[in-house]
Amino acid sequence: MKSLSGKGSLYLSILVLMSIQCNKKFDTPPEYNGPDLQPNLSISALRAMHFMGNFDHIVNDYIIEGIVVADDSKDNFYKSIIMQDSTGGITIRLDGTGLYNDYPVGRKLAIKLNGLWMGDYARMIQLGAGVDRSDSLFPQIAPIPVPLFDRFLIKKSLQNAIVPKTIRIDQLNDSLQSCLIKIDNLEFAVADTGKPYADVINKLSDNTIVKACSGGSAYIRTSGFARFAGIKTPRGNGSLTAIYSVFKTDKQLMIRDTSDVQMNGLRCTGAGSKLLLAEDFTNQSPNTNLTITGWKNIVETGGKSFQVKSSSNNNYAEINAFATNQLTVVSWLILPPVNLSNSANEILSFQTKDGFDNGGVLQVFASTNYDGGNTPWKAKWTLLKPIISKGSVTGIASDWLASGNISLAGYSGSVYIAFRYDGADPVLAFDKRTTTFQIDNVRIEGN
Repeated sequence: MKSLSGKGSLYLSILVLMSIQCNKKFDTPPEYNGPDLQPNLSISALRAMHFMGNFDHIVNDYIIEGIVVADDSKDNFYKSIIMQDSTGGITIRLDGTGLYNDYPVGRKLAIKLNGLWMGDYARMIQLGAGVDRSDSLFPQIAPIPVPLFDRFLIKKSLQNAIVPKTIRIDQLNDSLQSCLIKIDNLEFAVADTGKPYADVINKLSDNTIVKACSGGSAYIRTSGFARFAGIKTPRGNGSLTAIYSVFKTDKQLMIRDTSDVQMNGLRCTGAGSKLLLAEDFTNQSPNTNLTITGWKNIVETGGKSFQVKSSSNNNYAEINAFATNQLTVVSWLILPPVNLSNSANEILSFQTKDGFDNGGVLQVFASTNYDGGNTPWKAKWTLLKPIISKGSVTGIASDWLASGNISLAGYSGSVYIAFRYDGADPVLAFDKRTTTFQIDNVRIEGN
């Protein structure tokens, strides 16, 4: 075998070193967030420079900064993003699609304004790259071309928190243009409930009307191209989060997705509420197993039923696993079936107290296929998410805790509601879960 010369050894060493270098694992570089430009102009100050109906060419080295509060991810905002700072919001027209990939909701963005134009479309103020005068009767702001995005838009940090400003519907005004706002106690007009947000078949935009319980109304404007255009509007009452816009004198609200519409409560207008079920246990005898016509008080395992108890002249249902000496205690309290066929926007509510909490659990379920028999565990039950009292470890909670309004609007026909207790009281102390739960003022209401 021929030995390597000195030069050959050196050459081999270089090859080995290169191989090592080529296979070295480098850390993934952090995302580039752009230069640390600092704003020298607020959005409200920028907007104040505009005269309605004019086009303003910006020639000063102004920089604004804000958070993206709406993008084109659901196609309700076309070739535009909405940016907001603590003083106001502005719509930025961009001649591209899939803008949410670079400018998603929550991204901090700086915009160099020198060279851009500001104008308004039917009184809605916008930023762009110039003026499109192809229609001499209706000139409008031209969007910023894709090659110029990085010249004017400087990307900064992602996932910044966004908190909409809560207002009343009668407080909508031009200072809130392009701002993310939230309005409570709203509902769709009767004629606009249960209908699609827009014409998804013909791709036509549409307006639906929302009304406030205290009076006043506004339009929800939805593009026919929006991915949620075919989804039906809710029938209940609640809150709306949206971008405020205008078209001439019309006040418009534009949602980013249907998750911006939380209307599961009872309507404040229309035929009024219907009481479908109410039980406060007043007519029951204290210190007995709960027995009410139509209700089911069923022991699955552990031999402990729900009982009627009384305190301060108030009756309520109670369950615990204390002194059962059972490895498992599972008990069911099932309401009579409630027919939801002749109502809408149904909600369940009740109150609870807990005591000596050491891990026992009270859950609430709904079922449409329970047969009303004595083996409810064989039926299909859906877990509901009420607020239930917990954490009172040294005694019974001093105050009743409201469950909140639990929507049953997704159900139809006959539905059963069940309280299910899960505890344990083995002889050895290592797994005792004997928490006491008290239940009162169970109600189901609808429109």
